[in-house]
Amino acid sequence: MDLNDFGTECSHNDNNNNHHAAKPRQENPVYEREDAPESELVNRPIQWKVVQAGIFEVCGTTARQLPSGAYSVTLSQYGEVQIHQRDLQVDDLIDFADSLPGKILEEIQTFWTLGETFQRYGYLHRRGYLLYGPQGSGKSSVVHQVVHRVVAKGQVAIFCDHPGFLTRGMELFRKIEPHRPLVCVFEDIDAIIEMHGDSELLAWLDGSHQINKVINIATTNYPERLDRRIVSRPRRFDRIIKIESPTASMRRTYLERKLPDLAKTGELQRWVELTEGLSFAALAELVISVACLGNRLEETITLLRTLEDQHPSSREFDKPGAMGFALRPTPPKRRRSEEDIPF
Repeated sequence: MDLNDFGTECSHNDNNNNHHAAKPRQENPVYEREDAPESELVNRPIQWKVVQAGIFEVCGTTARQLPSGAYSVTLSQYGEVQIHQRDLQVDDLIDFADSLPGKILEEIQTFWTLGETFQRYGYLHRRGYLLYGPQGSGKSSVVHQVVHRVVAKGQVAIFCDHPGFLTRGMELFRKIEPHRPLVCVFEDIDAIIEMHGDSELLAWLDGSHQINKVINIATTNYPERLDRRIVSRPRRFDRIIKIESPTASMRRTYLERKLPDLAKTGELQRWVELTEGLSFAALAELVISVACLGNRLEETITLLRTLEDQHPSSREFDKPGAMGFALRPTPPKRRRSEEDIPF
C-alpha cells in the first residue's frame, strides 16, 4: 500500500485475524458519500488520509484530477499550495479564419499532437508564445480562445499571478497528473516581472523544473520593457508575435457577427471602411455606443479616435492632488488701518 495515497481503504480484521489487506482502489475519480447533500461534500470528513505508517488524519472529498477549467495558484496560510478555479467572464469569442490569431490557434492544436516526436529527439514537449501589441488589439482574445479550446477538450489552464507559486504548484500537478496537457498564461508579463522579479520566471521558462507537455503564453503592451534574456533566447519564447489592429476582413467578420442587420441594409461596407485602424476594444465600444446606447456612428468613431490619441497627465491640473470642485481663490489680505481698531 502506498502510504501517500489519499483515499486508500483497508479492510477490517476478520474472525481468523488475517493481516490488514489493502482493497483495490475504486475507479470513481471522486470519493464521496452518495447520501451526503452537495453542500456538505467539500469539507465533510468522509475518509482517512494515511500520513505515515500507523498515523491517520481525517480528510474530505478527493479527486484524481482537476476538473477541466482555468485556475490560479496561491499558498495557504500554512504555506501549502492551493489551486483556485477562475471564472472566465469574457465577451463572445470569434474565430477569424486565415487571420494571424487563427493561425496561432491552429499551430497550437498541431503542437499537442507532437509529443512523441519531441521525446524521440530528447526534448521537453513545451512551447512558448509572446504576444505583443497596443492595448485592445486582441491579445487577450487570442489567449482566451486558446484557454477555451483547452478547457473544452477536458484540460486545464493556469494563470500566473506569482512565478514562485506557479512553479511549486505545477511541480505537484505533474506528480499527480504527469501526462495532462497544460497551458500557463502570463498576462502583462512585464507587470509580473516588475512585481516579482524574473529569476523564478526564467527558471520556469528554461524548463529547469522539467515540466513537460506545456505551452506558455505571455502578453505585453510594452515589449521594450522586457529584458533581452526574456525575448532573445529561444526555448523561452519560441514565437514572438505582434498582434496589430484588426484587418478589414476581421472587422467585417466581427461586425457581421455583432450586427447581422448591417449586411441586410447595405451598411456593412461603410462601417468596415469607417473603422479602419480601430482596435477590437474600440470596435466593441462602437457597437455598444451605437446599437445599445443609440449614439450616432460618425460621432462615436470621432470620439474613439480622440480617446486613442489622448495621454492624460496630472500635469494638466493647476494644483496636483486637489480633488472635487475647484477651490475659490483666497482674496489678498488688506493691511490693517486705524479704521479697523474697534473703539
